[in-house]
Amino acid sequence: MPSLQDIIDSTLLKQDVIAKLPDIGALRVSGPDAKKFLQGQITCDINTLSANSGLYGAICNIKGRIITNFYLVQSNEDILMLMAKDLVEKTLLHLKKYAVFFKTELTDAQDDFTIYTKLTSEGAESSQLATTRNNETITLTLGNTPLNIEWLITTSTIEETNKELAALSLLAARPVITLEQSETTLPQWLNMQSTGGISFTKGCYTGQEIVARMQYKGKSKKQLSLITWEGKSETTKELVDEQGKSAGQIFATSQINNTHFAQAILNIDPSDTKQLLLGNEEVTLLPLPYSLDSKK
Repeated sequence: MPSLQDIIDSTLLKQDVIAKLPDIGALRVSGPDAKKFLQGQITCDINTLSANSGLYGAICNIKGRIITNFYLVQSNEDILMLMAKDLVEKTLLHLKKYAVFFKTELTDAQDDFTIYTKLTSEGAESSQLATTRNNETITLTLGNTPLNIEWLITTSTIEETNKELAALSLLAARPVITLEQSETTLPQWLNMQSTGGISFTKGCYTGQEIVARMQYKGKSKKQLSLITWEGKSETTKELVDEQGKSAGQIFATSQINNTHFAQAILNIDPSDTKQLLLGNEEVTLLPLPYSLDSKK
């Protein structure tokens, strides 16, 4: 089986990869109270959002489960929330219940912007979630290890170069949940405490008590991991260890030829098992592009 670096070297060195992300939509938050309003709703600290720095965060229910998670970017005076397209309507309805108390406006902006991913083999000099603007396109850097992964948020059309290789954008290990996954997952299960997705100093938001308790009491071992395997697609989503015991679930998958990549939520420490199996296929753990130390 080729290594991850072999795949990157043999594909991305030939050309940059640009591909549309048809499942990503945008919600616009505008008005003088936009940041004040969002600060009481989201897990991340909106005060750190700027024209040069994006955010990764979530909106939770009272049980701390993620209703939706997203990337935030500043677009002139407005804030764009980039999330799974099938969650835009649900998020809009949820936020409108609270927006009536603020001078802010919420708009479904799916028809206003197209989201692309751009992958290059050269690591970026800028920090993760750095943002830049060029004419009508905002560039958001999701990660730069083992490859540079960017989202391009634009009102124009960009020529796509290789749709298949866009599967590698999953390696940023910052999932965006879908409607089917809504209200089933705690932020820590997606490593959001390690990727700037949760602020433990910003103050209250819905579900904050549950999220904080999970962090400081450490009751759950669940964590997001990256895995790969060579061969057929498996119909099961359950991962088991060498003894056949449940070790976790597949969260999202992608594929390039016969090589599969997946984000998985493990319920064990990866170092505690010698083997992970998905159906009849043995899977290999890939390194995360970040440390699992918490970020405030």
